[in-house]
Amino acid sequence: MSTTPSTGPQTPGGMPPAAVPAKKSNVLLWVIGGCGGLILIVVIAVFGLGFWGMHKMKEAGFDTELAKKNPGLAGAKLAVAMNKDLEMVSSDDSAGTIVVRDKKTGKTSTMKFDPEKKTMVIVDESGKQATITASDSGNLEVKGPEGSFKMGASADKPPDWVPSYPGASPKNVYSASSEGEQTGTSGFTTSDAPEKVLSYYGDQLKSGGFKVSTTSNTTDGKVAGIVTAEDSASKRTVMVTASADDKGTNVSVTFSSKK
Repeated sequence: MSTTPSTGPQTPGGMPPAAVPAKKSNVLLWVIGGCGGLILIVVIAVFGLGFWGMHKMKEAGFDTELAKKNPGLAGAKLAVAMNKDLEMVSSDDSAGTIVVRDKKTGKTSTMKFDPEKKTMVIVDESGKQATITASDSGNLEVKGPEGSFKMGASADKPPDWVPSYPGASPKNVYSASSEGEQTGTSGFTTSDAPEKVLSYYGDQLKSGGFKVSTTSNTTDGKVAGIVTAEDSASKRTVMVTASADDKGTNVSVTFSSKK
């Protein structure tokens, strides 16, 4: 699969929908425990853009001086300005802070950006705090009241009960953990056919005590399929998607567990 994170595990074309773990935006809300809600989700997107793509902001034609000094703050201002559900209450460029109101809820959150440490701290009206850290290599980590979220190479590896495909070098897309709960997605590309990949995961998961269901179809001569597996006793689920393109078979593996 592409190593660029998507909005969540993707269903191969033509496949029926399956029960899957929450999309990353929902996982983020779960981790931050309502700390800033929409405000934090919107700002995180451009906060990352601020550190990873300042030249894009220059192309957009706004406050390039602030973008040079504090790209995260500049990105946050852009995110707020572009979202009709948010409004900026106040800002202090020298302190690196911005206060934002969610128009739907009326709640405000205060954010402070540190361009040197590449971090953002957000505190809501109730005092709940979340910290977001970005890196030049494209990694993102969020620590909130309810847990943590990691995206990119820094994401946690799948647990041992998730089968590993022979010869594959999966790249972690994201992971999230909270009290007694864990979820994550990784992916890789292989020269093996989708049928072989699906069969392998189906067999491995069955032998591991999971109840397994496999669905596949063929569109324009290309096979795509899904393996869904659940171990209700241990509260574990695994979903594997495999689809072929000109570069090989793209595989996505998503897991979740509860205690």
